[in-house]
This record gives sequence, C-alpha cells and structure tokens, in this order.
Amino acid sequence: MSAAELNVRAARLVDALDEADPHAIRAALHGLSPRQANAACRAAAAAQGGRLRIG
Repeated sequence: MSAAELNVRAARLVDALDEADPHAIRAALHGLSPRQANAACRAAAAAQGGRLRIG
C-alpha cells in the first residue's frame, strides 16, 4: 500500500470513527492485511492528536 492510499484510508477511518458508524469503520479497513490495518489505525490516531476517539 502506498503512503497516499494509507493516508486516504486513515482519513476515511477518522471520519467513520467521528460518526461512530460501524459499517463505515469496517469499510475503511476492508481488504487490508492486519499489518496494513494497523498502519491505518496508527495514522488515524496521529491525525486525531495521538488517540483514536469514537463519536
């Protein structure tokens, strides 16, 4: 996965977490390997100031 795709997935995950939408959260992580999903979650946390916030 390229850095650009990782950033897109992370941004989608942040939006999904802000809305607390489980379907959107799953969609943001769908098709990623566990390592890629971990990287997307870490990037999303960084975008939210270091912590993943739901809702």
